[in-house]
Amino acid sequence: MPSKLASYVIGIDVGGTNTDSVILQNESVLAWHKTATTSDIQQGVETAIAAVVKKAATPQCHVDCVKIGTTQFVNAVLEQDASKLDKVAVVRLCGPYSRGSPPFLDFPPRLRALMEGHFGYVDGGYQVDGTPISPLDPDQLREQASIIKTKGITSVVVVGIYSPSNPSQEDEARSILAAELGPGYDISCSSAIGRLGFLERENAGILNASLRRFARHVIAGFSYAVGKLGKCKLYITLNDGTLSKASTAAEYPVRCFSSGPTNSARGAASLARVESAYDSDDSEVLVVDVGGTTTDICALLKTGYPRQSSAFVKIAGVRTNFTIPDVHSIALGGGSICRVDRDRTAVGPDSATDLVFSNKFTDNLVPPSTKSAGLREISRALEEAIDLVKTKQGDAKVILVGGGSIIIGDRIAGVGEIIRPKYLEVANAVGAAIGKISGTVDKTVVPRGTTIDQELEDAKALAIERCIAAGGNKRTIELVEVETVPVSYVTNGATRLFVRVVGDLVEGYEEHQDSSQPHLNGDAYRKPTDFSSLRNGILNDHSLMSKGSSYDIVEHVDLRSYRPRIEGDLWYLSELDLQFLQDGTGVLGVGSCGEPYPVYLACLLALRNGGEIIIRRQDTLPDNAVVLVGGFMGSPSVYLERIPGLNEVTDAMQAAMKASGISTFDAVIPNEIGGMNAFEALLAAHRFNKATLDSDLVARAYPKVWQTVRCLHGIPITPAAVADGNGQQEIFQTSQDNFEAEDLMRGACTEFGSLSGMCINPIHGIEAKTLPRNSFSHAWTIGRSIALSRSQKLDPISALLKSERGILLFTGKIISVTRNIGSGFTRGSVLLSPLTDTSSPPSKTRPHTPTSSLLVDFENENLSATLRTPGQADKTLAVCPDLITFLDKANGAPLGISDYKYGLRVSVIALRAPPIWTSERGLEMGGPKAFGLDVAYKGVGSGEYEAPKSVWEMFGEGK
Repeated sequence: MPSKLASYVIGIDVGGTNTDSVILQNESVLAWHKTATTSDIQQGVETAIAAVVKKAATPQCHVDCVKIGTTQFVNAVLEQDASKLDKVAVVRLCGPYSRGSPPFLDFPPRLRALMEGHFGYVDGGYQVDGTPISPLDPDQLREQASIIKTKGITSVVVVGIYSPSNPSQEDEARSILAAELGPGYDISCSSAIGRLGFLERENAGILNASLRRFARHVIAGFSYAVGKLGKCKLYITLNDGTLSKASTAAEYPVRCFSSGPTNSARGAASLARVESAYDSDDSEVLVVDVGGTTTDICALLKTGYPRQSSAFVKIAGVRTNFTIPDVHSIALGGGSICRVDRDRTAVGPDSATDLVFSNKFTDNLVPPSTKSAGLREISRALEEAIDLVKTKQGDAKVILVGGGSIIIGDRIAGVGEIIRPKYLEVANAVGAAIGKISGTVDKTVVPRGTTIDQELEDAKALAIERCIAAGGNKRTIELVEVETVPVSYVTNGATRLFVRVVGDLVEGYEEHQDSSQPHLNGDAYRKPTDFSSLRNGILNDHSLMSKGSSYDIVEHVDLRSYRPRIEGDLWYLSELDLQFLQDGTGVLGVGSCGEPYPVYLACLLALRNGGEIIIRRQDTLPDNAVVLVGGFMGSPSVYLERIPGLNEVTDAMQAAMKASGISTFDAVIPNEIGGMNAFEALLAAHRFNKATLDSDLVARAYPKVWQTVRCLHGIPITPAAVADGNGQQEIFQTSQDNFEAEDLMRGACTEFGSLSGMCINPIHGIEAKTLPRNSFSHAWTIGRSIALSRSQKLDPISALLKSERGILLFTGKIISVTRNIGSGFTRGSVLLSPLTDTSSPPSKTRPHTPTSSLLVDFENENLSATLRTPGQADKTLAVCPDLITFLDKANGAPLGISDYKYGLRVSVIALRAPPIWTSERGLEMGGPKAFGLDVAYKGVGSGEYEAPKSVWEMFGEGK
């Protein structure tokens, strides 16, 4: 047997342009090889292995393992190749919940047609505190198995509510289905694939299940190629820079989707010895990987791993939530073409290398003026991208890798040091070769007789246990990521914990692969598979795999000429109107009220089933009309895991009617226009065949039920009701005051799983006319402005500020977030540092200096924004009741406080509050002192408040 010192590791990265390979001994590169990626990927891997072994003059028997990073699985999805994708059956363990938002609904049409096979709902799932919603019913599962068998579907995914916190129900359901279906059926569990976030985890599970057959085919081919080395272990690299044994990767191909950028970052960190790069000056370290057509930039943690994305990810238009590196990509590479059109120079996206290599013999082909202009444009594009990625002030250090890096000069603005490590051309293959084993835990805990610190230690121990079980060496395990996020609007201390650890491989862990090993279907695995589209750049289309806004505008719709459907006093919503409202209600939600995506899907389904969702003009109600208030009470984070069912809000409304002695009603109104509550009112009205009034109770969002215009005028909250959608209701006929009503309702809500439908004291028509005006119209206008800008490739934030007469407070990067729970509400702050744009001085539109920071305090909603500049007194830029909102800098999408995470790049804006909230009584209930802030209110902007117009004023008859 060879000694440990004599063993070697081969790393391979199969990219869209090249297949790179290296051979390492003790993390030192002995030889490397680069070859063009061919359509027969398996043959290409065999060639890469043989070439690098030959160059290193290494006996094949001394190669201990091969670690491969591949894009084949994600490419199969992007290509929408029916030969590689299977139809999937989804079985939800959900009890009465999630039934309004079925699987596959928001998939792109062709992908849905390829993957949708069946879905069914059965009892099961857990509440946020870990108690079962309902026990599993084996008979229901057997019934689903019979349907699946009849439909001829062999790929099944089981999805349970809060299964990442407790996977036992999913595991039991899988066993029951397997026993009923028999051999030949592929059954997987969502808890092994995605994080908390029910619909996104389910989508990731569907993609994974659809790919499993093809993934086994690919892995078997790799095993055959590796088997030619003799007794050698095979591993596949994952999205987070760690490894999986080959058989596990075949079961979970979705975990490998974004391993390429991670491998580059990990390889760069190793080649540059990142520990020394992070020296006493504490400069930020970035990796810049310049390929043939694109450049990927990411920030490195001190562990040598790339920072992970905080946003959900869209794969070919499918919204998922598995972890990928936070990579910023631009269309700049060694093969980018330089174009000069009069005074404008453009580089890419489609060879900048000619600019670098041009000399006196080729100047007739590349004029000096073109060369200098092209190189300046390369520098400008790169410097701008680096500035976006940086999360610290001052100069960063850049590790430059990739075959196209020759186009980058020796000076980059905002960069103090450029490190060009040896073997930079194959950093991605080095990253694959040094991959380690990981273990993760993502769960929500409710401390009972323990503390959160104790729960966190238990989570760390579990992550270590999982790492060891996957093949990690316990003596080398280190903690690389810890996150604790209190769950807002709950009173039981529920907290989400995320822990990730990594460790070296245990030598000899993986089973041996050899060329004599039989393979399923014999020579079928030797058949070359056509991946030529890899070379055609499909994976360089980052719109296909991207962190994105909550929706994508359909390209064939001309947004400039689009008009809402208005008939008399009624506005009939379209799918596009719903899309506008998603972003608009997010802006008015000022950081809270929850992501409306699940109920948006429910509204979408209602329209596609031929139903109508209608908004009524506010001033058309008779004085004696009755309006019910519909919405949710509880935690927005619970809302994203325990997806609402059909009855929470409607049950609460019926209970409130009973308490009020009302037998019928005329319209519905949301308790607030922010986020999910606006959509829930639309959906509730649809289910009662009623219209929603173009109004709400707040004209923004506030954390407490009594912070409404009605309560400001002394109108009581009670009679009111809450309901869990599972048969439980609680009515509050009277209360001493609105504060007691709030406490009573929140106590019941916690008992109902920290999420319940809510309906408060009904409204009569004469009062409804005095409430905030044109609330839905306002949200729609905001969303339309953002969408129009996106469609025209303009800055959506600038357009929004212009249309809403808003103020840009700050553009920067989140560098810290603190969260604390008090009385069920999340109180905390977020600190931002500016993007390092030193080209212009502070101004009215950009009031901060390059050394300033912004501190935003929040209590479920954003409360105040304070500018901090060294050597100067703190300055309050905005404070409630004015609306302070975070927008994603890339696309203008509004962000909630649960989205706030280190490194996120945002613009913070402020919109002026309606006069009702800036009155003496309004400030008392919703101003700074209502939240314990010791600061005087001063409104943002100048001039008089401009009330929002209704869609009837803008697009009604004759407009």
